[in-house]
Amino acid sequence: MNIKKIRNKTLPAICVSLVFCLAALGGCGISKASTAETDTPEPIQWCNGTYAVLTEINNGDSSLFGGMAHNSINRQTVLNALDESWEVTTKEELDEMIGSLTVGRHNPRFLQEAREYGITSMSASEFKAALEGVENREDVNYFQNMFDAYQQFGGSAIMGWDLSRAVQLCGYGYIADFYTYEDATAKALEICGQIQGTFDSWDGFFASYLYGYVYWSEDDVEDPDSSYVKRVNILKDLKDDETSPLNLDWNLDLSIG
Repeated sequence: MNIKKIRNKTLPAICVSLVFCLAALGGCGISKASTAETDTPEPIQWCNGTYAVLTEINNGDSSLFGGMAHNSINRQTVLNALDESWEVTTKEELDEMIGSLTVGRHNPRFLQEAREYGITSMSASEFKAALEGVENREDVNYFQNMFDAYQQFGGSAIMGWDLSRAVQLCGYGYIADFYTYEDATAKALEICGQIQGTFDSWDGFFASYLYGYVYWSEDDVEDPDSSYVKRVNILKDLKDDETSPLNLDWNLDLSIG
């Protein structure tokens, strides 16, 4: 089997990382929380851990559901970001977006592409031989990421990427007042149960998340200044932080009350 030398770059037009540009928002950024808001139950802290990387990138607070305080400043920030980055302006559109992520918004596309390249049926030695015919370093990195993701997780290759953002959007739906706190956390906990059932550890979940990020962004994993490397370093810092939700038991009971 041969890997195509030229990839068809047909990734979605909608920006899915939802990184807030604080400078573009006139410096208002994310408004801080009151002390009372930081008393978060462990199951919700666990939920927060699934999108803690983006929370850190946004200078948010991983102890808070949604990564920030629930107030009028942050509501407008999130409403603007949902519109500009996700083309979501209503509760119904947010419901649809979260639903598409929970069944795999990018994972099915990834698997289809991997099958088209023959990667899903290649052994390690066959893949190595096929890569010898690929001259472009970016293509080599792209195919290597695809092969590694499929080898490690099979049909759930980059579901970590999709499910992380599904939980993240539940939090943003609360901050934006599309959902009540109770409805948003119930929806998030249901997705987190799916995450626990799909992956066996924080390390496994975030490995799939990073595979998905590289697939979506086509970031250069060998560039020390890349967004990929930034995320890897954030994950390391989160795991080293005793207060981080990533130090909660992976198999934590996510029921509340």
